[in-house]
Amino acid sequence: MFTYKKKYIEAKWFGHITADDVVTAAKVYLELIRKKPHTKLLNDKSLASGDWQDANDWLEYEWLPQAMEAGLKCFAHVYSYNMFSKLSARDLYLRIIPDLQMENFLSRRNAKAWLEACSEQKNTTEPTS
Repeated sequence: MFTYKKKYIEAKWFGHITADDVVTAAKVYLELIRKKPHTKLLNDKSLASGDWQDANDWLEYEWLPQAMEAGLKCFAHVYSYNMFSKLSARDLYLRIIPDLQMENFLSRRNAKAWLEACSEQKNTTEPTS
């Protein structure tokens, strides 16, 4: 589910998700950002589970260039407590941080605060929060 916020778009995930689910949602996000540009995305997978790592090649090589071209600069991701989902998110982080400022968080509150303060500069360190 996507929600437009004042300063960002929020993607909220629920239940078990697969790589196909992630690709489908990422395509919807591209449509949204092209219609109503936002530079920031809050991707909250805290209530989701599942291994979606097979989507990461597509996200890195197809989605990321299109999202950045459409204006995405800052990407806050809230980890799931599910180990497989968390591993998928860490893999994605390592793939896209050279090009996009991204941070992974354990809490939505911290992710939101970081995103709202994001200076839209490139990220160079792994988060600890």
